[in-house]
Amino acid sequence: MFKKLLTKLKALSSETSKQQKEAPSTNTQLSKNIDVNLKFIQDTFVGTSDLITREFKLGSEQQVKAFVVMIAGLVNEASVNENLMKPLMFIRKELNKENAFVLVKESALSVANLKDSRTLEETIDSILSGDSALFIDGSDIALVASIRGWEARGVDEPKTEAVVRGPREGFVESMGTNMALLRRKIKNPNLKFVSMKIGKQTKTDICVAYIKGIANEKIVQEVKTRLNRIETDSILESGYIEAFIEDPPFSLFPTVGNSEKPDVVSAKLLEGRVVILVDGTPFALTVPYLFIEAFQASEDYYSRPYYASIIRIFRWLSFFLSTFTPGLYVAITTFHQELLPPALLVSIAAAQEGTPFPAVVEVFVMGIMFEIL
Repeated sequence: MFKKLLTKLKALSSETSKQQKEAPSTNTQLSKNIDVNLKFIQDTFVGTSDLITREFKLGSEQQVKAFVVMIAGLVNEASVNENLMKPLMFIRKELNKENAFVLVKESALSVANLKDSRTLEETIDSILSGDSALFIDGSDIALVASIRGWEARGVDEPKTEAVVRGPREGFVESMGTNMALLRRKIKNPNLKFVSMKIGKQTKTDICVAYIKGIANEKIVQEVKTRLNRIETDSILESGYIEAFIEDPPFSLFPTVGNSEKPDVVSAKLLEGRVVILVDGTPFALTVPYLFIEAFQASEDYYSRPYYASIIRIFRWLSFFLSTFTPGLYVAITTFHQELLPPALLVSIAAAQEGTPFPAVVEVFVMGIMFEIL
């Protein structure tokens, strides 16, 4: 029985290694032969049905072959047809393999965000991110056009941080939209956005934002170092990042803040914080996070100073009361009954007469029940 199992495992291992050898290397340089590039793409995306490949010919005599690759649902098909396919299909210039790439790039395409891609890995990452890749016969460079257009939620009021006074807009799941919301608040060229990808399988887009000259460069570099140190298969929400970069992971107090409001994040940036935006989530992370920030609200800065100060003092008093009152209750009722008035002491004794637990257990159970409710 064990021999049969061992034989099956060896056969499975050899089949897997054979498939890996047959699969194209993603670090492969693109070829000048368009048929080779097309086979690279088809072999990489073999078995999937959402890949769109459109082959056509360029030039007045249609002597130069080309094809466009995109993922269905990630691109704006109307923009692809109008700004990419239509100009290419109606080129009436005399083209050949030597000048086709330059003429198409410089005088044919009406796409603002156009970049070159020289490797299969870089091209595939762009396609999976929602871009369209154009391959032209005779060129070992692919033209990547950013014409993204997937369904996205509109900017609306965040449900987790509703305010009485202040902006009603909140972050959305699109990182590009979130970057634009911050740029609208802070019209300063020193506001920097540094992009990177994290996650071996998901390759999630991450953006580090800070204001140069206000943020501490050592903190910015430390954030980048910790992000580059992350090794995981998937990043699906900013909470993944928070768990990887926080200082004391077992501390009761958070060291990484989060917010869904652009005005709050903009205020943190202006205070010298570093912000981490994650594609696919409306929550932005702010570091470092101070304990005092738990008692602050964005509305404090939109209200009159005396009113905001009184509200903040009430928050501090509530914190101290909720923290020290249970311990004070246990100390007085258990060890210092003489501090209580006789009438109150009699009523407490009568209430505890039928309770089989001491005051400490009673306080713990009461706190747990409040948390459950």
